[in-house]
Amino acid sequence: MVAAGTVAIDGSKMKAVNNRDRNFTSGKVQLRITHLEPSAARYLEEMDRTNRREQSERKPRKIERLKEKLS
Repeated sequence: MVAAGTVAIDGSKMKAVNNRDRNFTSGKVQLRITHLEPSAARYLEEMDRTNRREQSERKPRKIERLKEKLS
């Protein structure tokens, strides 16, 4: 802090961490994106298949329940 000509300095020491796992260049980011996009696409396709399967399983149950209520 600087006030009225007095300067105070914090004595904290910090060590920089720049190992390979935490260092990202534009090339590394692009490579990671190209690896992750197909994986994300597979995940979304699997979610869609599961949702369609669950919806097709729910319809007959719902129809049976409605028929029971009508009778």
